[in-house]
Amino acid sequence: NYVQNITDVDDPLFERADRDGIDWRQLADRETALFAEDMTALRVLPPHSYVAATEAIAEVVELVEKMLASGAAYVVDSVGPEAPHPDVYFRADATAQFGYESGYDRDTMLRLFGERGGDPDRQGKSDELDALLCGAQRNGEPSWPSPFGPGRPGWHIECTAIALDRIGTGLDIQGGGSDLIFPHHEFSAAHAEC
Repeated sequence: NYVQNITDVDDPLFERADRDGIDWRQLADRETALFAEDMTALRVLPPHSYVAATEAIAEVVELVEKMLASGAAYVVDSVGPEAPHPDVYFRADATAQFGYESGYDRDTMLRLFGERGGDPDRQGKSDELDALLCGAQRNGEPSWPSPFGPGRPGWHIECTAIALDRIGTGLDIQGGGSDLIFPHHEFSAAHAEC
């Protein structure tokens, strides 16, 4: 059972949509269609399910609620008037074996985390490596309701929620480019373990 996520809501998408003067949803749909066309042209077997992050909001919210209840996640108050609701973060130390996916030492993880979409300098976090699970609504960005306030999913949790919902806990392979090993695959695996 092969499931592939479509990250159709994230900062680089919003930045490009703003730069090009196009609605973020139109840009996401266009790029998703181009990707599917390329895969067909390359004769790559399609997955059983393509699932957009925006189609899995309910699963993300449910998973974040479970992590908050177990102590694997915590709330950080947002800074500034544009984000009146809290952000929710995952504790990198919530699993005893965090780091086993990549095998990187802490300094390497911190460097890559900052380079690849993480926010190691975010004030209020328990640890620099803690990753965003649900970001509070920001001006000009889409958001969805949740018990912790309107917002949108973090990058890693959407993939975890989609995989757990569509496949279950018996995951054999998490695929993608080598640049995803850390932080993406590391956090996705830790989220699933929690």
